[in-house]
Amino acid sequence: MSEFRRVFIFLAAYDEVTSLRDTVHALQIACNPQLVARICICFPARATAACKAEIHRLAGQEFLIPVTANQEATPGGNFAHDFPAIVVANDDCSHCLIWTADQDAPAELAAQMIEQAALHPTAVVKLSRFLPGGSLPASKRGFINWRDATFRRLVILLYHSKQTDPHFGLTLFPAAPFLRFDLRERFMAFTLEYVLCFERMGAPFVEIPLHQQVRPEGKSSLKVKHKLRYFVPLLRLRFCRRHKIFKRGAAHD
Repeated sequence: MSEFRRVFIFLAAYDEVTSLRDTVHALQIACNPQLVARICICFPARATAACKAEIHRLAGQEFLIPVTANQEATPGGNFAHDFPAIVVANDDCSHCLIWTADQDAPAELAAQMIEQAALHPTAVVKLSRFLPGGSLPASKRGFINWRDATFRRLVILLYHSKQTDPHFGLTLFPAAPFLRFDLRERFMAFTLEYVLCFERMGAPFVEIPLHQQVRPEGKSSLKVKHKLRYFVPLLRLRFCRRHKIFKRGAAHD
């Protein structure tokens, strides 16, 4: 069984500068430092020079919640292959919160997620754009919002899921069961894969409504082919009997 100690925040950055700085400062203000051990700003080797410079500047400052910098070790994996090692490196924390520097969700919701994890330590805490009070960004192209809504329905249909927004990536989860998963995907399909693994193992979910905003700076680094990879874990985890959720020798508790 998972117990709650503290959280480390995995803060993904790629081409943000002002948004990254604002996100770090907002998390410092919104989050309880007794519940958060550190903010790990993680970035790929192909991140922009301006973004890298801001990351190292922030990591060199003194904050109430310490800030560290972590460059992707496996190029092209979007941290999917590195992430278990990052979780292990933060073994003084019981939970991980995945957050982004693009400001499409306010830092106050990160604080709410952490509070919910403290109350429900075995649960996966997620933001949802489809709960009452939440919404997709009105300023995005209609096709993009239609695609997200359609994909959500497909996941719920295939898995009889009780989640309302299963593929939205901002999640907080207990580290111990995560480390036992046999994860295979890369890029953002990785986030959908581990959420589906938590679903299959019967973990409870807590969802918080999100009124999603359009990022004020930078743009998505995901190409169309990367987004299509969402379908691979979706179909394989549902229909391939050979796929094992847990690594060999791992306990199933």
